Amino acid sequence: MGERKCPQKGASGCLSPLYSHAPSLPSPARDPWTVNCSLDGLFPAVEAEVHLTLAEQELHSTPLYGKDSVLATASVKANAEEEGTPQLACVVTLGGQDRKWKENVILYRFPAPNLTLSEPEVSEGTVVTVECEAQAGVVVSLSGLPSGTPAPRAQFQLNASAADHRRSFSCSAALLVAGHLLHKNQTRELRVLYGPRLDQTDCPGNWTWEEGSQQTLRCQAWGNPVPELKCRRKGDDALLPIGDLRPVKREVAGTYLCQARSPRGVVTREVVVNVTCDNILIIILVAVAGILGTVSTAAYLYNRQRKIQKYKLQKAQEAAAMKLNTPATPP
Repeated sequence: MGERKCPQKGASGCLSPLYSHAPSLPSPARDPWTVNCSLDGLFPAVEAEVHLTLAEQELHSTPLYGKDSVLATASVKANAEEEGTPQLACVVTLGGQDRKWKENVILYRFPAPNLTLSEPEVSEGTVVTVECEAQAGVVVSLSGLPSGTPAPRAQFQLNASAADHRRSFSCSAALLVAGHLLHKNQTRELRVLYGPRLDQTDCPGNWTWEEGSQQTLRCQAWGNPVPELKCRRKGDDALLPIGDLRPVKREVAGTYLCQARSPRGVVTREVVVNVTCDNILIIILVAVAGILGTVSTAAYLYNRQRKIQKYKLQKAQEAAAMKLNTPATPP
């Protein structure tokens, strides 16, 4: 219908072309969506009547009047039974004239896929079945399963291990509606119960620290439920502070038994802590002692040699005196 110009104001009224808006994409049944129907160039605008229908059923619409226009808005919520291509229509009437607009809309039903785990929480070593299912005509893909023949159902099994704890599984469903590919997803998480773990990576078996340095002993136990961890020294059961930053003292040196305990078992690991002392003072003391020893030895040898020489000189003087005091033998 071509554009029509309104004559001067009169009782009969005048209508110009109709503009309406419906969803450009297919709309899911049961989900509400909005329809707008507008008409410009009206006189008198307030006398215009607007009717919106879906599948010949009147929709409750709210008209908004302007100076020479009207805009009607309706919220549409179709039933699942109305899935298909019902006709949406708008009729504006004024002064015995009307303008009509109609269009087929696509309503579809596309619920999220049903993703299930045979058991959401299992013990390590249990076989778990992961299954995803959707309505007919939908193609599903399941994480952890190689791509195969498109189908509305997919499943696989796994032997649950500690590595599967808190593993997330997802199912993606795809539906083609009027050339538009639609997607919906569903996720589930698996929880695995397993005993304590203490390994070299998270709890090294040998630590060597310098006395006085700031250090943190890191020993992490794993498990579900989370195990309690304690490290006690062999011999006196002294506790080793784990996770605290503190200066190292030589008193912490020793061999410790770190034990992780939970309702699912106990595991023990031996940890050796070595503390190296500051050797500078020892070196200085040894050097001083060596120097003092050398000086003392030299002094001793010097005094001894001097005494020997003095003794020899004294003996020589005594021998000379004796010769002078001895009378000569008569002829």
